[in-house]
Amino acid sequence: MMNAEIIKTLEDCGIKPTPMRMLVLEQLSVLQRPLSLAELESLLHPADRVTIYRTLQTFAKRGLVHSAESSANGAVYALCADGCRADGHRHDHPHFECEVCKQITCTDDFAYTVSRKNEASQYRLVSAEVLLKGLCPQCNTR
Repeated sequence: MMNAEIIKTLEDCGIKPTPMRMLVLEQLSVLQRPLSLAELESLLHPADRVTIYRTLQTFAKRGLVHSAESSANGAVYALCADGCRADGHRHDHPHFECEVCKQITCTDDFAYTVSRKNEASQYRLVSAEVLLKGLCPQCNTR
């Protein structure tokens, strides 16, 4: 992404384009995969960890990124697809964690459904997260 595109993306999400926000968005855009806070901190060294974390939280609140839990790295963050907004994320894809390389991938290669049983009528479902574990295509061929 070029600076003009990054600025437009941030402004379209109601986010003020600061230098750190632009750098974080650039890394997520260029690498096109979920990144942990530690990975972003390493890529943006000597940037402050707290500032990067706050940037990610702002992005998540505004529907620009979503997070998934990783057993190896804690939360990872990925750019949202179209359809996410500040009032709610719209993700119907599972995340896949490779047990060898520990990479998390947002994938549409698997389908899942969540259906309510009659006994669950008192629950109000807000979101569902699915984490699949196994071997990614690269590690599976080694």
